[in-house]
Amino acid sequence: MGMTPSKSDKEQIQTCPLGNGFYLPAAQAWGTLKVFNAYQIVLSSAFFFLFISKKGPSLFGQSDSSLFMYASATYLAIAVLSALLIRKPLLSYSTLVQLSIFAEITLLTLIMHSSGGITSGLGVLLAVTVAAGGLLAGGQCTLAFAALATFLILGEQVYASSINSFATTAYTYAGVLSASFFTIATLAMVLAKRVEVTEELAAQHVKDIYNLEQLNSYIIQHLQSGIIVIDAEYNIRLANDAAGTFLNKPLTWGEPLATSASECWHLFNRWLRAPEKNTAILSSRANLARLQLKFNKLDSLGKPAFIIFLDDLSAVDQQIQQGKLASLGHLTASIAHEIRNPLGAISHAGQLLSESDNIANEDKRLLEIIHNHSDRVNSIVKSILQLSRQEQTLTEPVKLNKWLVDFEKEFSEQFALIETPFNISFSDSNILVNFDKNHLKQIIDNLCSNALKYGQNDNAQETINIDVIHDLNKQQTSISIIDNGPGIEKKTVQHIFEPFYTTSSTGTGLGLYISNQLAELNHASLSYSAPATGGSCFTLTITDKTF
Repeated sequence: MGMTPSKSDKEQIQTCPLGNGFYLPAAQAWGTLKVFNAYQIVLSSAFFFLFISKKGPSLFGQSDSSLFMYASATYLAIAVLSALLIRKPLLSYSTLVQLSIFAEITLLTLIMHSSGGITSGLGVLLAVTVAAGGLLAGGQCTLAFAALATFLILGEQVYASSINSFATTAYTYAGVLSASFFTIATLAMVLAKRVEVTEELAAQHVKDIYNLEQLNSYIIQHLQSGIIVIDAEYNIRLANDAAGTFLNKPLTWGEPLATSASECWHLFNRWLRAPEKNTAILSSRANLARLQLKFNKLDSLGKPAFIIFLDDLSAVDQQIQQGKLASLGHLTASIAHEIRNPLGAISHAGQLLSESDNIANEDKRLLEIIHNHSDRVNSIVKSILQLSRQEQTLTEPVKLNKWLVDFEKEFSEQFALIETPFNISFSDSNILVNFDKNHLKQIIDNLCSNALKYGQNDNAQETINIDVIHDLNKQQTSISIIDNGPGIEKKTVQHIFEPFYTTSSTGTGLGLYISNQLAELNHASLSYSAPATGGSCFTLTITDKTF
């Protein structure tokens, strides 16, 4: 006999339709009725089979054996029928409860009468039935059950007295028993109401806990910091989206930390050996930012557990970088302004001197040297001032396909090129990057200017290849500027991004340095490689972001 499948755990049942019953969850209500039905089957079976087997107490059916047999058999049949109706409910819960209680009160009164009346002691079983009715139905139904039991008990005594069924009557006992019915009914009503209140409170607590759980889950999943919780066996029990993004790999519940995130595992294992220092830095790698890890032990849980916080230091690094640039900018701007005035005087004096008719040819060569180096120093001053005036990065979505077409046109006009030197290729027809447009223009313009000036063979047509590749797996976009020049010597490569480093007599050594700084401000990287076919390749790598 199982609970009815048609009642869900969340469905509420009104136990008594008379106006002030109480509500119970369907599963609990039908389950309680099933327990009471099992009691009915056991009790009715005991009455019936003990009587027909002649092994029961002698008082069973001592006044009217036929009535006892028919009443106990009917009681058993109704109990079995109720079991079937609980399994496959054709009646509502409240109707089934009322019919079952009314039938049991009536049949137990008949069994009591056939066994010698109220003095047989079987009338006490009615108290159990009234109490069960109060728990199953509650409200006014409980009082109705008590009233019916009282009416039948007193009625049985009046009937027995009128036909002289028994030698003596027990009106006092009947009155006390009837009073106990109402007392039990009242207590059952109070208890049932408390059960209802407790159920409502428990349901509200469950709802509150669920809402808090959902809120906590939402907050954890949307934190900018990564969170990894591991158990005593060092298996992952919780990992939010930020942690997986920082480590560029999915973190699966239940997997060992050593398997899912080996870098974190080594640092975590080191902290276990030396817990006095609970922070560690995970150095930046390809496509991954520099991370700070903080380790803590969760002592409030039953079993040992640990939590790892992961914070992206790129924003901090960016602020530090901007602070350095600002400080450098203030210093260099002051120096540049101080240099510019005497430099302008020297350049102007050289120009005036070169216009004199009394200058010898060897002196003209010296004036030419003064003029060229004045221009070079002036270029350095301009670059320094440009570096010092860098403003806050304003990133925005840039559609590279259209942007490079516009850049190609502007570049050709800037250098008065009759034919475009660019060969532009895209791996995707719609590539978006998140970048400051002014910074992107300055970086690409500087790389292409260097490729045009230093990266061309004397006897070949001017060619600059721009390859734009979007890697979905690595979640990054790369813009490669490739020339067909002699390339850069290996001993020079490690210095090309240093400020004021140049191998050209006319260069300032600040172009690549500024481009590299601008790339870092936009969470990108600028790198150099030597293609197998010769020439130089500068690649701007931009990490994808959600738009």
